[in-house]
Amino acid sequence: MIDRALKAIEEQRGYRGQLVHVERRPGADGRFAVPSAPIRPALAAYLDRAGLRLYSHQAAAVDAWGAGDDVLLSTRTASGKSLAFNLCVADALLEDPAATALYLYPTKALSHDQLENLVEFDREVGLRAKPAAYDGDTPRSARGRIRRESRIIVSNPYGLHEYLPQPEALQRFLSHLKVVVVDESHRYRGVFGSNVALVLRRLQRLCARLGARPRFILATGTIANPAEHGRALVGRPVRVIDDDGAPRGERAVALYDSMLDPGRSVGRQAAAVVAALAAEGHATICFTGSRVLAELVSGWAAAAAPDVAISPYRAGYLPRERREIEEQLRSGKLGAVISTNALELGIDIGGLDAVVLCGYPGTVASMWQQIGRAGRGRQPSLGVLLAGEDALDAYLVRKPAVLFGAPVERAVVALDIPEVLTGQVLCAAAEMPVRLDETDRFGPALPAVIEDLKHEGLVAQVPAGFGFVGTFRPASAIRLDGRAESGVELRVDGDVLEVLEPWRAMRSAHPGAIFLHRGEKFQVHHLDLELRQAVAKRVSVRDHTRSVVSGAYDVGQVEIRRTAGHWGAGVGPSKVRRQVVGYKLYRHDEPLAMYPLELPETVLDTRGVSLAPKAPLTEILDRGLDHLSALHAAEHALIHAMPLLAMCDRGDVGGASMLLDPLRATPLILLYDAYEGGSGLADAAYSHLDELVAIATDMLATCDCEHGCPRCVYDRDCGNANDYLDRVGGLAVLRSLS
Repeated sequence: MIDRALKAIEEQRGYRGQLVHVERRPGADGRFAVPSAPIRPALAAYLDRAGLRLYSHQAAAVDAWGAGDDVLLSTRTASGKSLAFNLCVADALLEDPAATALYLYPTKALSHDQLENLVEFDREVGLRAKPAAYDGDTPRSARGRIRRESRIIVSNPYGLHEYLPQPEALQRFLSHLKVVVVDESHRYRGVFGSNVALVLRRLQRLCARLGARPRFILATGTIANPAEHGRALVGRPVRVIDDDGAPRGERAVALYDSMLDPGRSVGRQAAAVVAALAAEGHATICFTGSRVLAELVSGWAAAAAPDVAISPYRAGYLPRERREIEEQLRSGKLGAVISTNALELGIDIGGLDAVVLCGYPGTVASMWQQIGRAGRGRQPSLGVLLAGEDALDAYLVRKPAVLFGAPVERAVVALDIPEVLTGQVLCAAAEMPVRLDETDRFGPALPAVIEDLKHEGLVAQVPAGFGFVGTFRPASAIRLDGRAESGVELRVDGDVLEVLEPWRAMRSAHPGAIFLHRGEKFQVHHLDLELRQAVAKRVSVRDHTRSVVSGAYDVGQVEIRRTAGHWGAGVGPSKVRRQVVGYKLYRHDEPLAMYPLELPETVLDTRGVSLAPKAPLTEILDRGLDHLSALHAAEHALIHAMPLLAMCDRGDVGGASMLLDPLRATPLILLYDAYEGGSGLADAAYSHLDELVAIATDMLATCDCEHGCPRCVYDRDCGNANDYLDRVGGLAVLRSLS
């Protein structure tokens, strides 16, 4: 099947040798094991009726649960993690007829899909737990019954955050809570992960007050630091189970360099690959990155394969429409489906032959999650990653070992981000008075946070501690994603193309901007920052735009300092002032015109890593290099390398470079968190600076351009319109950092 599928891609019209690497992984039989202690008769009977034997990692999870541990399962997609944690939950509920369990999934769609499986599991085992979803879609008329009767509640972190301030409504459930399942836990990282970790601590303190101490079972994709990340999320050590015993079919992952055909966007090439696979009878799913692109790729693929049923699948469809598409995919009526990441998670879509990724999805974990949607059991499968016009995509095409070697990404959770901690402590105080000695849950900064909230008149001392005395509902005011304000929706024909941070909207979606998304161009003709909306239309032009930004950067008192080669490195608070003052219109690389813009200045108080040379650059770098261009290229490379060091999006880290820092009178490279108060990424970059520099160095060293190009140092968010960049000089700067 794999060879036939690869041949179909190579024989498609317009193929120019874009398949640059094929990684083959052999299949393997399953490895089975029996838990060291006999499982309960009801569970053994269920497994017998279903004809199921436990894989080695499932048996290990059952053993760890029986030993009283908190458990983290880190195995690949479709390896049976759900059965493992369902058995542990059932064990707890069978042991105690009053016990309850909470399942948390990152999205409502996934939780509702998994609820169907839980209802069947509940019936087959005889738990009589009445599993039910409890989230924003749950009718109010049903909520009281669920709180009274259900022993298994399925929700998501957003829902839990909202419902914890009403513990009296959940007292029965929380007072008997024995198990909390956190599925897809690798998704809880950065500011979002930090908020979720503190929500879980709020949950535990309420349970403790009600006499319960729930244990945790986490399930995650492959990351570099599962034990560290799990402990940060739940606040105590977890037993990691990562020896995957599930069977697997032969799998091939092909890297497809779309830049070898510069005349067609990555979206159009993805459509051609999907059409070629579907026309040969290979059931295929393609992941894009936006609703608009899902529709476009679907249309292009359908036109190229008119005899095959091809459908888009995205958020915005009615639940009935989504279920119909899922069923058609499972039954084989659909030859291909083009999806946003809505189907990346474990929603049941049956057995697929191939997965096509229209651009690198941002993390290695997400890449494997998406590719893992094909080839269930011993079924062979093919994954195709189409790399787009992006420095990180291009680097991964050049260095397949980064994708297929040991995991390098760390999921970062920081519990001491001032804005996050303050907001979550305020939420906790609204649920139950917070005591100054609760530093085991909220960290050593708790007394200072309480003092600040007291000074602002938001908490006051009461007999049990410090209670909330404000006039608003904290949980409704605190966003788990850490954004202080809602994003700007960039819409095309009424559909959302992307949701942009206000700053990025000013940079990339101002009036006149030509917005590039997965190789397709859209021209923006309206931006309303108050309404949080920008409007664009798809265009076919050779032009592109680059915003012009004025900025000022204030690096505060460095908290920690170290030496990095010929440089000094430090981490600490930073203030970033930025304003988009205009944009340039280009045709190819020739400037055509400059247009002024009147947009507001933004001020970001955050954290950053500062790098300053310990000697004049003339002594560190070779003669003939333009120092500003070298610093600028090194800054871009470090930003591009961050997603491979810590699981983050490209826009989660910003940067600046200058020949003269006005406060220190030295050259400076600054990497900063693009979140108010920080997100932990700058601190992760500082802690693992050697690794970050090594990745960035390799990115520049493996590109063969002369001065710089979109495949190495260009950045679409560059405030200087990618002027003053020199790959060779940047490489020299990076090498001087090690």
